Amino acid sequence: MCPADRARRAFTLIELLVVIAIIGVLVSLLLPAVQAARASARRIQCVNNLKQLGLGLANYESAHRAFPPAYLGDPKASGAAFGVSYPDPNGNTLSGFAWGALILPQLEQAPVHAAFNFNLPCWAPDNTTAARTKLSVFLCPSATGGDDGFAVHRYTNGDSQAPDDGGPFSPEIRFGHSHYVTNAGVNQPWGRSPAYSSDFDVPEPLPNGLSAVINGPFYRNSRTSIAAVADGLSNTVFLGERTSKLCDGTWVGVVPFASVWPKPGWPSDPNSAGDLVGSHSGPDVHDHPQVIIHAPNHPFGHTDEMYSEDGDGSNILMGDGSVRFIKKTIYPWTWVSLCTRNGGEVISADQ
Repeated sequence: MCPADRARRAFTLIELLVVIAIIGVLVSLLLPAVQAARASARRIQCVNNLKQLGLGLANYESAHRAFPPAYLGDPKASGAAFGVSYPDPNGNTLSGFAWGALILPQLEQAPVHAAFNFNLPCWAPDNTTAARTKLSVFLCPSATGGDDGFAVHRYTNGDSQAPDDGGPFSPEIRFGHSHYVTNAGVNQPWGRSPAYSSDFDVPEPLPNGLSAVINGPFYRNSRTSIAAVADGLSNTVFLGERTSKLCDGTWVGVVPFASVWPKPGWPSDPNSAGDLVGSHSGPDVHDHPQVIIHAPNHPFGHTDEMYSEDGDGSNILMGDGSVRFIKKTIYPWTWVSLCTRNGGEVISADQ
């Protein structure tokens, strides 16, 4: 073949540029579809996580005749262990183990469960390896604030109702992340006065004539049975998303004097220890006459609300094991009704 023939069979620069331009156009057309498919896969994985957690809660209830508490604490205990004193002003003590650690056998995580020494506080050095374990069932793929564990912070101002962020504990306490939190109901147990923090089953009378009642299914030392969810399991919120982009949460446990601090850019203030594993709907009666109801993804960005990185709302696990996507535009009082276990509210289909 002569050189002229070979020259005629080669690509010209213009042809090459045209091909590159066509490929670029095709990629630009396909990229949104690929991104949408990935986002859909992340949402499906998040829903599957919540369904698996719901099954774990149901199996725990079958074995123990009650759902696990949000976390454990001996209200009569007093002292110090491994650098942490107790009780704190909110009545938190040892062992501190939370709902996620308690249902590990029901999540097919028996080896991790066996690695914990439940006779010691959850923050004990002997529990370090298990407490730092990264478990995918507690992690939403859409959360971008971290999933490799975090250093638990503490408060130093002695005020559990308005704690400061005193920085990490020393020696450091690290827990595995959870992007899902329990529902304590309307009022925040971690916002109670010290006089009424030893037993969350006791109503707290307030000067405004109201009473602070913890009426959700999960709080410290709760033993909520199916019969106790008088509003019906399908009408009661059990778990919901809370991204680590807002604040850090865990499945492991609660440390006395812990402080849950908002990540940079959020306007909210820290909350105390129980917020590591819980949320509430509001309006907390301590806030009256100021009414604050934070439905999922409410722009308040409180560390004790449910919040996902889907801007429209969050995936929520109901007591019957179903998962619903609750929009942030839900009628606020409907959200309040869904968060009580025994409020007797009537929720119509159009709310």
